[in-house]
Amino acid sequence: MNRPTAKYLALLALAITLFYWKTLLTDQFSVINGSEGVNQSYAWLHFFVDSIRHFHLPLWDPYAFSGRPFAGEMDPAAYYPLNLLFALFPLKGNGLISPHLYNEILALTHLLCAWFMFALLRELRCSRYAALVGACAFSLGGLLSRMIWLQYVQSCIWLPLIFLFLLRAFRAETRGRALLEAALSGLCLGMSILTGGLAFALMQGIFVITAVVYYAVATDSGKATDRWAHWRGIAVVFAIFLCVAGGTGAIQLLCSQEYGRLSLRFIDGGAFPAAEKIPYHRLVPGMWPQSIVSTLFPTAFDGRIGGEETFPIYNGVLPFFLAIVAVWRRWSNLWVRYLTGLAVLAFVYSLGEFSPLNGVLYAVVPLLWAARAPDRFLYLVCFALAVLAAFGLDVLLENANQEWWTPAKNILKWVAIACAAALFLPGVFTQLNLGLWTAVSLLIVLGACGCFVYLTRHPAGPWLRVALVVFILFDLSAFEWLEVNKSHPSKPEAELEQMRSLRGPAEFIKSRPGLHRIRVGVSPEPNVGDVYRIQSAWGGGPAVLNNYSKLGMREDILNIGYYIRPFSTPDPNPVYQDGRWKVYENPKSFPRAWLVHKTVVVTAKDGVYSRLDDPAINLHETALLDAPLPSDVARGLDGTAGAGESVRFRSYQPNHMAMDVVTERPGLLVLSEMFYPGWHARVNGKPVEIYKVDGALRGIPAPQGKSRIELDYAPFSIYAGATITALTFLSVLCAWFLNWKGTRWFS
Repeated sequence: MNRPTAKYLALLALAITLFYWKTLLTDQFSVINGSEGVNQSYAWLHFFVDSIRHFHLPLWDPYAFSGRPFAGEMDPAAYYPLNLLFALFPLKGNGLISPHLYNEILALTHLLCAWFMFALLRELRCSRYAALVGACAFSLGGLLSRMIWLQYVQSCIWLPLIFLFLLRAFRAETRGRALLEAALSGLCLGMSILTGGLAFALMQGIFVITAVVYYAVATDSGKATDRWAHWRGIAVVFAIFLCVAGGTGAIQLLCSQEYGRLSLRFIDGGAFPAAEKIPYHRLVPGMWPQSIVSTLFPTAFDGRIGGEETFPIYNGVLPFFLAIVAVWRRWSNLWVRYLTGLAVLAFVYSLGEFSPLNGVLYAVVPLLWAARAPDRFLYLVCFALAVLAAFGLDVLLENANQEWWTPAKNILKWVAIACAAALFLPGVFTQLNLGLWTAVSLLIVLGACGCFVYLTRHPAGPWLRVALVVFILFDLSAFEWLEVNKSHPSKPEAELEQMRSLRGPAEFIKSRPGLHRIRVGVSPEPNVGDVYRIQSAWGGGPAVLNNYSKLGMREDILNIGYYIRPFSTPDPNPVYQDGRWKVYENPKSFPRAWLVHKTVVVTAKDGVYSRLDDPAINLHETALLDAPLPSDVARGLDGTAGAGESVRFRSYQPNHMAMDVVTERPGLLVLSEMFYPGWHARVNGKPVEIYKVDGALRGIPAPQGKSRIELDYAPFSIYAGATITALTFLSVLCAWFLNWKGTRWFS
């Protein structure tokens, strides 16, 4: 890295610090707010960090939804390497991850995004100054600056590097170098997959596919003798990209694919099988047509520019003007044409039900329904506009005092007049109403027009360049409302404060003997389990196991021993109370494990769940099965229980548990743990099968006498995925090392 480049990277670090001054330089603001911010992103991070600190792999999460695979949903980012940064710092005195640290990691993620974008723009032959502006526009503007979900921001930042290495693969002079660059591009997409941002990884995949096809067509010489070699070379590059991307993300993809087949996700209209294609009418509504105005006015129509989840296409006014310049004056550039088309099509797709393109692509493109919020495709629009802005800035700086600027200056003159009139007329004619933030937008548009016209007439010296960056940062930060004021009367930190207040009840329940789960009697129910390592029958996340959901209200067999309720609850006899909460014991709770000697087989589909409430069946003595047990196991179950039977847990860890079981006759040990593939049982050291009992729980044959029963979570999906991911990383590393050493194959 040369000295000028290092200077610009340092300037980007300064820009990020100034942009996020509220959370980095004070303790009065936070980005952790809302139920999803606290009970999902923040709580999942707690489980991940706690697992690493206790030297456990974050495989099985026993603290949420009565147990589930932690990486089953992609959102927890169970295997994203950069999250290890959180484990390097001590927890706060209250045992929680420091919100300030969370804010710092988010800012660091935006800094990486800016650096990655800077590198891409330099690869596209933009000047360092233009690359600085483009990097700020992408990292600090548009959808990226409005994402409160850390894992999604972490996914978004990899697109510049994906494109950078893809460009290098196209430009490589040797086959070996092209394949190495393609592998590095795929590695970056794999890292995006590991972040858990599936929707954004899908968009990045779409970006690569369309870019590869566009480049192949645009650079086809048309000569029959060259065409085969041309297309074959690009196909090989694309194949390497796909193999490395899939291999890098394999540990996450295989686990999620397994979980998806067995779970339900909560979407509009209720729960729906996670692995099935979502009906079109149940997708998240898209943007509304008037959202196009948000390129200049991010608060247009009082923010009512889309359906359930909306993001303005706002990278700043001046960067938007510069993007138009790039389209106007750099249309001959291959990538300017591609990015312009990408921005237009991505915006049209984001309109959702208003766009025929959205419906057609939903029908024909596999897995596109998984990115069920079409407005998130504005991410590609913002990326394209940021790159085009850098191209446009170079045009502007290199061609001052050119005659062909005259049409642009005439247009901007009338734009400025219109903005000035809109600002001043309400001051004279008081019946006209102008919103505060619309006035700010008009003022910024007016200033951008002046900056643009000035740059067409004068060379940009050092101080003018500094002023230009300051103006753009001011523009972007004026509409950046991600951070919330902790002391605001609206109580934006209410969910986080609620979580902090639950520490007392959680510590009390952890001090009680035995294993038991809890429920918290407020809505939305906080994910207290992942934060305080207390086992819960609920948790954060948009999906649950299908079998778990069918258990309904049978909280007794789920071993829910305690209820945490607000202090205002009038019920008598709490076993614990403080200024905000009361804890009540559930006398009907089943133990975590018990022995039965009778079984009832219900073969009708979902018939087991309907028999759970049958008063003729005592679940303490009888296990409900959906298929008969093998004859050698069933033979010993004579329906008679012994007087001296007992189950004692020797150890209970997230991925391992061990019990001492004493029976006078052969029985079936029922564990109030979710039945899920990947769990393996041993009885006295010998492997035995685990059976699904009572619709969702685990059943293990227990022989007569004293037995040691152990269970381990060692799923093939994770270990196979981990092997593939590790081999992929190692292969790419070896290829890079051989290239660095100058091996002839790369020459």
